[in-house]
Formats: sequence, structure tokens, C-alpha cells
Amino acid sequence: MYIYTYTICICCICTDSLPAILDGPLYDSSAYTECKLQPEKPLYNGGILNNPLLNGDRIHSPSFVLQNLDNATKYCFSIWIKIKEPEPALVRASLVTEATTLNCIGTVIAKEGCWSFLKGGFVLSSPSYLSTLYIQNPDGRNISIEIASASLQPFTDQQWRLNQETKINQARKRAVNIHISDKKGIGLKGAGVRVELVSKDFPFGSAIASTILGNSLYQKWFVERFNAAVFENELKWDATEHTQGQLNYTIPDQMVEFVRSNQIIARGHNIFWENPKYIPKWVLNLTGSDLESAVESRIESLMNKYKEEFIHWDVSNEMLHYDFYEKNLGPNATLRFFGSAHRADPLATLFMNEFNVVETCMDADSTVDTYVSRMRELKMGGVSMDGIGLQGHFDVPNSPLMRGVLDKLATLGLPIWLTEVDISNKFNKETQAIYLEEVLREGYSHPAVDGIILWTALRRGGCYQMCLTDGDFNNLPAGETVDNLLKEWDTGILNGQTDEHGSYTFFGFLGEYKVTAKYGNDTFGSTFSLPRGQETKQFNIQM
Repeated sequence: MYIYTYTICICCICTDSLPAILDGPLYDSSAYTECKLQPEKPLYNGGILNNPLLNGDRIHSPSFVLQNLDNATKYCFSIWIKIKEPEPALVRASLVTEATTLNCIGTVIAKEGCWSFLKGGFVLSSPSYLSTLYIQNPDGRNISIEIASASLQPFTDQQWRLNQETKINQARKRAVNIHISDKKGIGLKGAGVRVELVSKDFPFGSAIASTILGNSLYQKWFVERFNAAVFENELKWDATEHTQGQLNYTIPDQMVEFVRSNQIIARGHNIFWENPKYIPKWVLNLTGSDLESAVESRIESLMNKYKEEFIHWDVSNEMLHYDFYEKNLGPNATLRFFGSAHRADPLATLFMNEFNVVETCMDADSTVDTYVSRMRELKMGGVSMDGIGLQGHFDVPNSPLMRGVLDKLATLGLPIWLTEVDISNKFNKETQAIYLEEVLREGYSHPAVDGIILWTALRRGGCYQMCLTDGDFNNLPAGETVDNLLKEWDTGILNGQTDEHGSYTFFGFLGEYKVTAKYGNDTFGSTFSLPRGQETKQFNIQM
């Protein structure tokens, strides 16, 4: 069981960098994706459900009566579920208050003969005196549902933020001790020290479009902020081979040169897209061996052209929602795609990439358990796939649900990336910025998330849903949010002096550092890496 605590031992240094300790619950990251013979104990000892009041049909739709729920609180819900049904079935938790209905606050694919773990939660927009939390099959099937170890734990906004800051300190930062001595190894008191984080370890970036080419203002704005990128459309099949046999990589070649020359890592998006709407029209007309030949040619051409240029490849985009290639090439088509891609570029991490996994639990095609199940199927088929791609096209974010989903995906032990983050344009720009901050804090603070990409390419006519700037690269509210977070998640430049032992200590974000030491008339400059680790990083300088 993984429980994050508020106390971090960092050799008693840099206590100003740590969040203040508050009374309140410690977030429990425990999660399970395997069906168990016996349920685990309830998280938080059940929280406010430690003596639950069950209501209604306790066999087919067990429910809990809840009183005095607050709109300024985040509620984390978990429960173990078993069904009496030969086939696995989706079970959904929902909440009904006097003012609203939250149709989904968590899901699980439950089975007969073993217990499955549902983890999610909710945030209310208005307080509720009397609510009902339902556990039921959304398809209307009359399934017998058994429940155990239910838990509902409230967190104030302050407690929630404290948990985030604690996890950031644990996963994204590390203690450093710089020791400065003379040639005999004797510590030098009062030596001047200047430390600068010159390259961040955590990949944080945005999609880019061809409009960045030749646009020095766009390029300068991007390079000053981001260390990761993805091409919005330029690598997709219809962009590189709109007409059969007429390959054109001119634009992506130039975009590769841009990211390479600026030391920006890039994701490859995508080799195939399962949605027929985005498949080249000429491909839709192919069948049998002609289609087989076309897809093999696509993989060979693309992967040989850009071998070792991209750290990731989204191999078969949105395969949980669409299945054009498996319908037309057989159920093993996806297995062959991943196998061919791995052989062509074995250093690239191959990803699934899906929407509506962390954004909501209302989409039955892409529940967290559906995602996990599909990954396991591909692994059993011999696929080399080591990345979890979550697009992140959000409406109103549900932080407890998002965190619960990430907890369950983290049990797979694979890198998780938020690959296409934005907020719906049905909200005004100020609201987009508020929701964006909520999503980014949740993603950055989760230890299993290894990178975040925004879906904010500025192209002719604007952006897909959300822009960070106007056409002159003046920040919009969302851009201001991003800049503020980038500043918050940066050690920046530190200046100080060594103590009586010749040591200068600090607590910094992971990455590459430049350090300059001055003592008397002597100056010494060097660099060091600060990777993830629990122990204090030691760096020695002799003057």
C-alpha cells in the first residue's frame, strides 16, 4: 500500500521549500487492476462511510445515503465489487443530489468469483444536504452486485494542494549538497556559490504545426518555454501520402530539424489512426492484399525515414474507439503494427493513445479497466508496448477521478504521458485557464506521469480548442497559467555561501545544473545532473 505522507526527510535542509504540515487526511494512492479472491480493507477505514447507510435495491443497485456534502471539498470514492454473472460487466458509480446528477464518478469491469476495485470521486458545484450514491450496471442489465470495503474520504482544497506539493517534492525534486574544499580537502567557509537549473528533467511541451516554420517569433516563444513537442498533423498518413504513392515529407523534415536544432524531444504522432474520418480516402477503398501492402509500406517508409528521431510513436491511435484496420485486416492487425514498428525503431517507446480515459468515466469504450485490459491483451500477443498515452481533452475536470484513474494505470509500472491536454472551447478563456491549471497540477504531481504535452498548436485560424497566446504571441489566460506553473516548477538561479563545513545545500527540481564557485580570486565552474533519487546528491568542488 502506498500512502503519501506530509513529512519528507531531506537531511533537515531547505525546510522553506516544503509545504507546511497540516492536520488532515493523507492521500492513499493504493490501487488494484487484478481481480482478487478477497477484497482489501477500505481506504481511510471507510472515511465518512465507516458506518454506511445502505438504501434501495441492495442486490442489483446498492446505494449509500450521504448527508451534508460540501461544494468546497474533493471526495475520493473507492469500493470493491463482485458480480454474479458469467460474463464480466461494467459497473458504474453515480451520485444524485437535490440539484444535480453526476452520472459517473468511477467505473470498474467486475467479474464473477473475484473482487474488482473501483476508484474515483467527485466535486460538487453546490452543497447537498441529502444525496444518494448508486452502484449499478449502466446497460440496464439486472446483475446481482456484491460490494465490500466502501470508502468516501473528503479533502479540502488546501489538503488536496498539500498532497500535490508533497508528491512534487518527492518525485520532482531532490536535495543537493555542494561541498567546496581546498586541495587538501578542507572545507572552505564563505565561498560564493551560484547554481542555475539550465535544463529541466520533466518533459513539458506543446503540439506544433507547420506554421512554426519560418516564424522566428513563434520559434522563440516556443523554445523559451518547452522542452518537448509533437507535430499536430504533419506526420499523419493523409499529410505525408495524400495520394497513393506520392510521398511528401518536406514539412515534417523541416519540423524535425527545428526540434533537433533546439534540443527539444518529440513524440511521433501517429503511424495509423483507426478513425475512418482521418484515414486517406484512397486507403479506405483498398481491401485484402492491397490494404496489407499499403500499411506495410506506410510503416516501412515512415519508420525508416525517422528512425531514432522520435522518442515515442503512437502506433494505432484511438484503437479503443475505432477499429478500421482490424475490421479489414483481421483481429491481429494491431499486433502486426506494433511488431513492425518495434523492429523498425527498437529505441522508440510505443504507445497506446486514447481520449476519455482520465477526462471522464462516462465513455464505456475507454474506461480505465478497458484500457488496462487492451494493453494486457497486446502484451500477451507479444507486442513491445511500453507507454500509456492519455490525450486529456477536458471539459470540467474531476480531480479525484483523474487521480484515481492514474493510480490504477500506475499499477502497470509503465510511463504515463498526458499527450494532448486542452480544455473545451465551450468555456471562456478565463475558465479554460482555471481548469487547465487544475489538470496540469494533477498530472505533474502524480509520480507515475512522465511527461505532459499541450494540444495548443497555433495554426492558421487559431488552435484546436484552446490557445495559449494570440497571433502576436501575447499570453491569453491559459498561456499565463502555463508560464506561472513553469516558473513555479523551476529552481531558477540560487546564490549563497558555504557554511562552516564548506557546504551549500538546496532542494531543487530534477535536471541539469550549472554551478559556479568563487573563493578569493579563484573561480571554478562546472555542471552536474540531478536525476530522481531519495538520497541527497553530493557534488564536490576543489578550489
